[in-house]
Formats: sequence, structure tokens, C-alpha cells
Amino acid sequence: MAITESELFKGVSQRFITRIANASEEEEYKANSIIFKRGEAASYLYVLVSGEVRGEMGAEETLSVDKPGQVFGWSAMVAPYAYTGTARCAKDTRVIKISRDLIEEVIKEHPAEGLAVLTNLIAIIAGRLQFAYNQLMPES
Repeated sequence: MAITESELFKGVSQRFITRIANASEEEEYKANSIIFKRGEAASYLYVLVSGEVRGEMGAEETLSVDKPGQVFGWSAMVAPYAYTGTARCAKDTRVIKISRDLIEEVIKEHPAEGLAVLTNLIAIIAGRLQFAYNQLMPES
């Protein structure tokens, strides 16, 4: 299951993961489908099951999500809750769609594990910011 492999849920109990998995939805998209667009209200976070999703942040800036368990759509967890890029499927793709409300609810139920999830989220965001910085300021 992709959620158990997810970088976001690293270090949390099976009970926490099961609670998230039981209330999440699995969705399938064809190649070139758009999962969400930049600027749209962000209510869902996604975990890749299979396939590949490219985050399009500008004309030439893309971030590839291609390993099961990778997370995208993290803007759903951070105010102002708007997607910062467009998520387009590079090939047929399956994802797990998790609502922000669900994650917040489970974090309230299990605050210690919730702290681990938020720490993991910060690491994911930091990695994406580093990627964006490297795109803007390539080494010479």
C-alpha cells in the first residue's frame, strides 16, 4: 500500500495509517490528465500509487513524482490552501486522495504522531523549495 511507503507517514503507527487509508479514496487518471491546476483551492493531498505526475510550476519548471509513496498537493496542508502548481499525469497514474480535514482530524486524535507527520511535511516542502531554488539559480 502506497500510504505505508509514503514519506509523509514515516514514523507513525499502523493504527494512524489505517485510519487515514480507510477514509481515503483511490483514483485513476489517464496520461496527460490534470489532477489539479495552479491557483485552485487545495483541499486534498495525494500519494502516488503508480505512474508519474509532473508538477508544472512555470513554463519550463517541472517536478516529477514517480515513486510510489511520494506526496504531492501539499498545499492542502498550508495556508492559503491553494495549489502552487499544476499536477499533470505523464502516464496512466493511480493515486490516493486524502482530504485535509481527515488528516487534521487524525492529527488531533493522535497528537504525538501528528507531530511526526507535520515534521515530515516540513521536510517535503523544504525539498520542493530546494528544487525550485535550483531551477532558478543553477550552479555555473
